[in-house]
Amino acid sequence: MNPSAAAGTIHLTCRKAVAAGALAGALAGIVMTVVMLLLAQMFGVATPLAVMGDRLSVFIPADTFLSLMGRVGGYNHMKQLGVGSVMAGQIVVGALGGICYALLVRGGRRRLFSLIVFILLPLVAVTLVLWPVLGTHYGGLPISSARLVTFLGLLVSFVVFERTLVLSFRGLTGRSRSIPAEMEFSPPVGRRALILGGLGLLVAGGGAGLLRKLWQSATFSYDGTQYKGGGVEAITPNEKFYCVTKNVIDPVVNESVWRLEVTGLVQTPQRYDSAQLRALPAVTQETTLMCISNGLDAGLMSNAMWKGVPL
Repeated sequence: MNPSAAAGTIHLTCRKAVAAGALAGALAGIVMTVVMLLLAQMFGVATPLAVMGDRLSVFIPADTFLSLMGRVGGYNHMKQLGVGSVMAGQIVVGALGGICYALLVRGGRRRLFSLIVFILLPLVAVTLVLWPVLGTHYGGLPISSARLVTFLGLLVSFVVFERTLVLSFRGLTGRSRSIPAEMEFSPPVGRRALILGGLGLLVAGGGAGLLRKLWQSATFSYDGTQYKGGGVEAITPNEKFYCVTKNVIDPVVNESVWRLEVTGLVQTPQRYDSAQLRALPAVTQETTLMCISNGLDAGLMSNAMWKGVPL
């Protein structure tokens, strides 16, 4: 049925539907991204913003990876580019999803469609794609628990996206209360878009604050601790031991929940907490570590006396 065929309907042209859907979807993408930043910052939840690069990097050949790293200016710049690309991609995909939603709503499909397409399908797809890294958690939760926490974080994020998209689209295209129900109505999308855009800027501002906190706790500007020069000692002091990181966020491990799991193709799977490990017989040995990226006149190499349990 043509929306304008009967009195009392809302006349929504294809152009208005596309514009309203794109704006609502982009706002939903921004809100979802802010929620992901909040989950990562406050609860240590791994989100696609941080772990998508870990998942995709295993498919890039080493030569190609090193070439890309050189082109973008180093590994930290590559991490920045990766996180920024995921954030931008979520907003762009959100806008495209909003356009699809608008066109289908215009054709009469509503609630069940949005639940399936914007919550269920993304949840299944992202879970399958990120499954090998789904056990990441920045507070040191055991892998099984971390997978559940990450899954719940994804669910919350997609529900927020779907609700924001639907409510924003309704706000842009719904009937004004001052318009009698029996009258045909064409929503003033442009004026409402200004209001919704202002709300989007407020949300984006809050997200920028979270992003600054993430930047401070992340490793984007971290080039590693090198140990070199005339004062190099045979045994590197702990506080000067070289350090590099591939993580967007380095974990701050909660020792009370941390577990070492020995699973997979083993005859006797084991799980140790910190106290159990410390209670086992320990050995001490002198060992030198060097980063694979260490070059001439670089200091990504240190030597120490290590004490631990041989497993």
